[in-house]
Amino acid sequence: MALNKFDKTSDAIADLYRAALYLGRKSEETGISFFLKAKEKLGNKILIDSQAITKSNTFKNPLNFSYWAEKILDEYKRLKMSLSSN
Repeated sequence: MALNKFDKTSDAIADLYRAALYLGRKSEETGISFFLKAKEKLGNKILIDSQAITKSNTFKNPLNFSYWAEKILDEYKRLKMSLSSN
């Protein structure tokens, strides 16, 4: 099943993809913003702890951008697949 841009859940899942994209491009503020929007809409469905990402020193190490982008992309895939199976 494809994501529906008029569905809140689908939009939140797409926000996860956007968060991963921007973190992969090392845009910390935009990436975190999209992640927090998705977390607000999906709540406990997202297994990543938002406090781990929003710590002030999380992105001091440039490798953390790739790490968190991959983690968020994994969540995106997991949630998109669960949406498809419904």
